[in-house]
Amino acid sequence: MNLLIKFPDQSESFAYGVEFGRLLEKIERGDLSISNNGFPVRVENCSLLAIACSLHGYVPNFSKPYLDGWVDFLGIKRTMSEN
Repeated sequence: MNLLIKFPDQSESFAYGVEFGRLLEKIERGDLSISNNGFPVRVENCSLLAIACSLHGYVPNFSKPYLDGWVDFLGIKRTMSEN
């Protein structure tokens, strides 16, 4: 396996921002469910994701942290029912 794209420095905050930005784009687009394409997210992004979900009508779901700071994340869009 060859690394095709890598960050030019070792800034953790930059890497966390890229991860959050990818998920925020899906939230702003209005996808019915939001995930990180089958990958976990960094625990450092949980509070930002929870805020973004709340502001855009999603229910955030996080697993317990594992593997040194990773969590599974799934955001589900709140929908109105006619029932």
